[in-house]
Amino acid sequence: MERKKQRISDLFYDNRFLMAFSVLFALISWLIVATEFSETENTISDVPVQIIYSNINDVGLKRFPEDKTYTVDVTIKGKRYIVESDDIKDDILVVADTGVVNKPDTYSLNLTVSSKSVRPEYEFVSVTPQVINEITFDYEVNEPVKLEPELIFKSENKVRDGYEMGEPSFTGSYYQNTVNVTGPKTEVEKVHRVIARAELDGDLYKNTTVEAKLIPVDENGNEVPDVKTNVKGKVIIEIPVYYKKVLNVTCSFSNPPTEYIDNMPFEVTVSPSSAMFAIFDENIERDSIEIAKIDFSKLDVDGNPIRIPVSEITLNGAELLDDEITEFVVTVNVTGVSKKTLTISPENVKIQNIPDNINVDDVEFSNFNFTEMTIIGPADKLAELNNDNIVVVADFGGFDGLDTLRNVPDVPIIFFDDYCWCYGEYSAE
Repeated sequence: MERKKQRISDLFYDNRFLMAFSVLFALISWLIVATEFSETENTISDVPVQIIYSNINDVGLKRFPEDKTYTVDVTIKGKRYIVESDDIKDDILVVADTGVVNKPDTYSLNLTVSSKSVRPEYEFVSVTPQVINEITFDYEVNEPVKLEPELIFKSENKVRDGYEMGEPSFTGSYYQNTVNVTGPKTEVEKVHRVIARAELDGDLYKNTTVEAKLIPVDENGNEVPDVKTNVKGKVIIEIPVYYKKVLNVTCSFSNPPTEYIDNMPFEVTVSPSSAMFAIFDENIERDSIEIAKIDFSKLDVDGNPIRIPVSEITLNGAELLDDEITEFVVTVNVTGVSKKTLTISPENVKIQNIPDNINVDDVEFSNFNFTEMTIIGPADKLAELNNDNIVVVADFGGFDGLDTLRNVPDVPIIFFDDYCWCYGEYSAE
């Protein structure tokens, strides 16, 4: 005879099973309730400490550093389901007592702990630590101090062989080499300077820029704590690196007669003829450098020397290193030519480079600033020029954008020829 299978649901129709199950369920429920409602202790870690400034007796004092946070561990006692709940930490209030703060100094503040609830269902057992030590209160000040670059090289060779490094400087808004620092008065008074520290690999061979970190330090070079700079953005140090080389010194000439453009007929010497230069571009193979472009109008038959102060020289990609040289003297040996003086009147003047927005019907020179012009050139070419056939040019090229030619400042008067040139500068109103 086949035995009938018994289902689990059939057990609940068995009085003996039902009684046993009820007893077991009641026991488990009792254990759960007994556990959750039992008294126990729990330690809450990293409870934030609030520092209430309204208790500070001297108005104006601030805590330094302001952004530093403090936490403590709080042990509480109560029913397990309360003291071990996820939101119990938010109900605990820990406050530092600032009532003792009455002057700039470093203090130890006692802590008080309480519940944010009106009727808390737990009690406090302990707070660890009970005191926060070494909290500084002081007046905040803002003072300008020196800003100095400090370069740290990772290798022994700062620059490549043949190269040298100039004085580093700041780019952008920090060219004035000062920066303001802010912090507690006691610490700010210790700040001697702010160093802009930057690290480089080394082996430099061209101008380099690097970002720097600002560090306030005292007169011994030690970092001053709790002091900040008011710098916004990056501070960039520019490091000049140059190749040091002796170069021959040369010059060129502007506005020469047409026949002299590619063939300078006169001997030219420069004194000193060479000097030590710093080459900042990559053209280190050069042997010479041009210090000036001299207008032909400065050349006289007497060969007077032309003095060029170093302060007036602009060199692209290079710099003179010899401090003892204050000027260069250019001597041009003007030979094989003669000099002639011609009378110039407005009738001899031709107009050129009139601005596009101006129509010229008639030009009147209200003040001709000269009556004679000195012309230099070969004797046979000079003989062909006289007071009637000489033509000079009034050049308006430097007056673009004028609305009218009335009351224009002095306009240069220029003489052009294939072989001859004028000596001196001439102009007219």
